[in-house]
Amino acid sequence: MDENRRDCSIEPQYLTLERLSWPELSRRMEEGTDLVLIPVGSTEQHGPNGSFTVDTGRADGFVTRLAERMYPRALAVPAVPYSLSPHHMNFPGTITLTPETFLIMMGEIVDSLYRHGFRKFFFANGHGGNRPALTLLMGQLREDYPDIKAAWASFTSVASDVVAEGVESDTHGHACEGEMSQAMYLAPWTVKEERVPGDIVMDEGDYALRGTISPALKFDEITANGALGDASRARWDLGQRIIETALDRVQEYLEDF
Repeated sequence: MDENRRDCSIEPQYLTLERLSWPELSRRMEEGTDLVLIPVGSTEQHGPNGSFTVDTGRADGFVTRLAERMYPRALAVPAVPYSLSPHHMNFPGTITLTPETFLIMMGEIVDSLYRHGFRKFFFANGHGGNRPALTLLMGQLREDYPDIKAAWASFTSVASDVVAEGVESDTHGHACEGEMSQAMYLAPWTVKEERVPGDIVMDEGDYALRGTISPALKFDEITANGALGDASRARWDLGQRIIETALDRVQEYLEDF
């Protein structure tokens, strides 16, 4: 037998919807699979440093590892590749939804799985622009489905202390040292070999207020090349530390979820 040929009859030690048939899923649910993991990404520019699928690849990779850790209780579903990126639309190739469409789509994903018997949902978010909508979604789900448990987290934020300790760039936040380090670990095919620092075009004083004051800006009004920080400093080991720390913390939270 060809040693390079993979035995497709061997089930991996994690559950993903794309690998299962419906009878297999039904059996798993009867045996205790009760937690749905939903990776939420985006299709948006990441400067010269990454492909349009950086956020989706990171979210999908994070959820796959989480499903592996929580096997056989957790089910990973396919990543949501489109979300809220209107601030990136001046960079060609970005695809965005309206907030209304995003909330409807996420709600209908939950509704479909709810009708199949699931009551526990965790959203792993890979894109900062989704945060306000995901917070609204939690309120909406709680109102519409009183018997479910739902939570979301941006995994970068879960390990923000590790990011702060490990990032050497003066600025960071998008297509940067921290994000591209995560991409190296979770989705290396999204990382470009020739990475460069961001090209900040904002007034220095205005830039210093980011995070405390939120003006209405397009991303090209902040950085000319679509990146922040210095992604040339990105490294696999930093990405590993960020992601494994976030996985530890999210898993601990979900154990009693």
